[in-house]
Amino acid sequence: MIVSLCSPEARTITDLEAYLCRTLALTLLALAASNLVFTGVIPIGPQAPASPTSSTSTSSRSSKDRTSSGEETSASPPRRPGVAAKNDVGKATASIAVAFQAVTAFYLYTQLMGGWSFAFTAGLVGNGALFCFGTWTLLFGGDAARVSKTTGADKRTSGFPFGNSEAAREKKREARGKKSLLRGR
Repeated sequence: MIVSLCSPEARTITDLEAYLCRTLALTLLALAASNLVFTGVIPIGPQAPASPTSSTSTSSRSSKDRTSSGEETSASPPRRPGVAAKNDVGKATASIAVAFQAVTAFYLYTQLMGGWSFAFTAGLVGNGALFCFGTWTLLFGGDAARVSKTTGADKRTSGFPFGNSEAAREKKREARGKKSLLRGR
């Protein structure tokens, strides 16, 4: 663009100049979206009620709560309106980055349809890998593992995308136990 503005005669842009301009535009859109997330213009996560709470209000809960075992724990402070948790901002930023990598990889793919280029192929592979890693992180990352102290098994297992064979064995044992109880009656 700068070369076109500085030259006295009109000329067409090269493929490299078009690629760089479009990629810069996609990058600026991703940065603008990230900026909106960081400034709080785009609300993230649950919002606290807007009504102010007074410290002299009478409520049935005191500043310390009792658990079922009788221990006292301090009540957690209420979330301030407009302030998102660190995890919420991280997920929003990662989502923007994953979307950017997907759009850039698609753009590189469309450029490769015009003819083979090592640079476009390397960019497509790199952006595709970052997109896959970011998607995997958004789906499976971020939560602390919940491991059983007695068995060492992960308590968060489910049937997707892999089967939970331990839970299937437990269900099978329970079904056999119920059948034997019914037969014994």
